[in-house]
Amino acid sequence: MGQGLRTCTCPTPASAGAEGGSHRIASKASGPELDVKAAGFVVAGGGSGDNWAPPSAAWARSCGSTLALRLDGGAGTSWLASRGCAVRLAWSSATDPSDLKTPPVVLPDVLPLPARVVQVAAGESHALLLVLDPAPRVYSIGANDHGQLGIGDTRPRRDSLRAWEVKALDTLSLIGSVACGGNVSLAVSQRGDVWSWGRAEPSGALGLGDLPVACVPTPTSVGQLRRKVHAVQAATTGWTSFVLTHLGGVMSWGGGLCGVHGHGHQEDEPTAKAIRELSGAAVVQIALGPLHALALSSSGEVFAWGRVTGAFGPEVQLQLTPKHVDALQGIRIVQVAVGCEHNLALSATGEVYGWGAHSSGAFGCMPVLRDPSQMYAMVHLVDLQLGRVKEVGCGTCHSLFWATSIADSDQAQGNQREASTLWICGQGVPATEHPARQLAAKGGLAGKLARGLLPKVGSPLKLTRVDVKRVLEMFAAP
Repeated sequence: MGQGLRTCTCPTPASAGAEGGSHRIASKASGPELDVKAAGFVVAGGGSGDNWAPPSAAWARSCGSTLALRLDGGAGTSWLASRGCAVRLAWSSATDPSDLKTPPVVLPDVLPLPARVVQVAAGESHALLLVLDPAPRVYSIGANDHGQLGIGDTRPRRDSLRAWEVKALDTLSLIGSVACGGNVSLAVSQRGDVWSWGRAEPSGALGLGDLPVACVPTPTSVGQLRRKVHAVQAATTGWTSFVLTHLGGVMSWGGGLCGVHGHGHQEDEPTAKAIRELSGAAVVQIALGPLHALALSSSGEVFAWGRVTGAFGPEVQLQLTPKHVDALQGIRIVQVAVGCEHNLALSATGEVYGWGAHSSGAFGCMPVLRDPSQMYAMVHLVDLQLGRVKEVGCGTCHSLFWATSIADSDQAQGNQREASTLWICGQGVPATEHPARQLAAKGGLAGKLARGLLPKVGSPLKLTRVDVKRVLEMFAAP
């Protein structure tokens, strides 16, 4: 499994480097109380949901990192969890068949949910929402053609504004975080268990072994991890999957195209294996693109591997094992985010660094290039001029920035009240199959991987402010 066609032809480098008081909430059922702090939740400030943090956050915070998980993006949608609500920004089409050169627009929706949203995760055309009610529950929304909603079937749901509860993950499952990628969904409990569901790719991304079915529409425990590791974060591209352990180790399985699983080769891995090159790094976060990955260590260092663009030079490079991004040496990074071919890294001082594909406008401004025809920008400080950025997120071809700045009126009066604002830039694109599946279906794609994965689209959306407060007020109005 995973041999033959699924081989990347990108050039390979000559040498590769090698908490506060305890909060308790009671479930609706007559079961025991859930000790939020002991379970991994962090809730403060009276229950808005904005101060919630995933199970991996305590470990990350002790290392100076910040993982609020409020932002995420798919192909044609962006998501934000704010004030306990889920805000969806649907992009208009970025295709420009008439060459009008008009940028896309984003259309906001606020999902009607009966609980407080604390985390969002976006796949290619679906999303998962983790809520507290007061115990944790999981909702899903979007496409369901491969059972990725986790509601037991593959029937389409026509109500685009309705989120469906994943009832197989009941309140006793104690879900602490969720993840999406492609047509696959993952959930991690505070006990360290992992569930997967969705499309049964031949690469084995679900981690459930060889399956005689096309999909798994109900959350299923990943048995190969049970009682072996205590997971605190999961991530998936839909073709390859990862878990981060409570000790900072990283395990991966599934597709190996371009070495994205980090095991030093391009064959698929049917069972989860520890990534040796990260064994001493004490990783606090994993972020994935279709064919490359980033890991953030407890010391603020960033590692990249797979089909890497811009991190180690202006050309595409094939990096089969994690390699330190030397261009960020001396800069303490606290969060990373990955799109299709662009990457963002947030520093402890609120500055954003980016590298990779720039044609989609995902950096908000044109980076300085050595050659105007250069497809990929090298690591550079992104000139956003937004104030202090608190969180970053990526969609396929767009970026999200959650920033704080002192309001003009308050500044004039000498006050120092900070206002948080969402900024967005880039392009929304149609959902597509994973490059490895396209390669297997059509053949001949491997040569195209070296020339770029991004679709041909029209003009990008320049850096634009989204008035989240106003959006929430507008949808709350009778």
